Amino acid sequence: MTAGFLIAAVFLLIANGFFVAVEFALLASRAARLEPMVESGDDERAAIALDAVRDLQPQLAGAQLGITMASLGLGYVAEPSVAHLIEGGIEQFWHLSAGMLHAISLTVALSIVVILHMVLGEMVPKNLALAAPEATARLLAPLHGAYVTLLRPIVWFLTWVSNGFVRMLGFEPVDELNTALTVNEFHMLLDGAVEGGTLEGMEHDLLSGALDFRARTADSIMVPSALMVSRPRSTSVADLEQLVAKSGHSRIPITAAGPGDVIGFVHSKDLLRFGADERTGQVPLEMIRRMLIVPPDQPVRDLMRAMRRERRHLALVRTGDGVLLGMVTLEDVLEALVGAITDETDIEQPI
Repeated sequence: MTAGFLIAAVFLLIANGFFVAVEFALLASRAARLEPMVESGDDERAAIALDAVRDLQPQLAGAQLGITMASLGLGYVAEPSVAHLIEGGIEQFWHLSAGMLHAISLTVALSIVVILHMVLGEMVPKNLALAAPEATARLLAPLHGAYVTLLRPIVWFLTWVSNGFVRMLGFEPVDELNTALTVNEFHMLLDGAVEGGTLEGMEHDLLSGALDFRARTADSIMVPSALMVSRPRSTSVADLEQLVAKSGHSRIPITAAGPGDVIGFVHSKDLLRFGADERTGQVPLEMIRRMLIVPPDQPVRDLMRAMRRERRHLALVRTGDGVLLGMVTLEDVLEALVGAITDETDIEQPI
C-alpha cells in the first residue's frame, strides 16, 4: 500500500508541476512570437499554443482545476505514506510512545511534502515556463488541450461561475491577455535596460525620442518668431553674405512688409552666383524660395513627411488667422527624434 501511495504521490507531484507550467506559459506567451511559427506552416504545436493563448479562460480554468486536484491528492496520499516510512526509521533508533512517534513522523512528513510541493510542484515549473514561455506552451499545450476537452463541462461551469463574479465586481472578462505596452511602460523598460547595462545612454535617448515623437507638435519644437534671424527684402547680397557668416545659418528668411511677413528664404549657396558688381543689389525675387506653412498643432511626424514630400527644409508656423508664431527647420525635426545635433557651425559654450 505504501509503495503504491508513493508512486501516486510522484505522479501527482509531476501533474501539479505540469499544470503550473501550463498556466504560467500561457500567461507569459506572446501571440506575436507564436504567429511567425504558425505562418511557417510546419509547426502544429505552435498553432495549438496560439489557440490556447487566444482562448485563455477555459485553459486557465482547466489548469487551476488540475492544480487543485493534484494538490489535494498529493496531500492525501503523500503525507501518510511518507509518515509511515519515517516511523519505521525512527523506531530502529529510538523507542518512543505511539503518540509521540506519530506526531514526530507526521510533522516531518508534512514538512517534506510541503517543500517538495513548493519547489518541484510550483517554483521550478513556474520559473521554467517564465524563462521560455513560448517553448513551454508549444510543448505542453497539446496535452493540456486534450485534458480541457475531456473535462469541458466542468471547465465550462467553472469559467461561467468565475466570469459571473468578475462581472459582479464591475469588470468584463477577457479571453486573451492584453500584452500591448503603453508609452510610459516602454519608457520604464528603457530606463530599466539602462540601469541593467543592456542599453547605452545614446541608444536610450534615441528610443525615448522615437516614443515621444508621435506626441510632439510643430509649436513644441519651433524657433519663436522673436528669435528668428531674418532680413527684409531690401537687404543687399553682401549684407546677406555677412549675416550667413556671422550667424552660421545657411538659410535666411526674407520679409516684405514687416518681421511677421515672411515671403520665403534665401539659401547661402545662391548668394555665390552673384559677381562683385552685383553684391550691392538685393536678391532677385525668383531666387527667394518658398517655405511650408503649418499650423501650431501640426504633428511633427506629419511635418517631417511634408518636408520630405515637398523637399523643403523650412516651415513657418502660423495661426489660423495668419499670425507668425515661429519657424521649424528640418534639423529641429531631427533633434526631436534623436536629440541635440551639433555640426561644425555650432559654437561650443565654455564649461
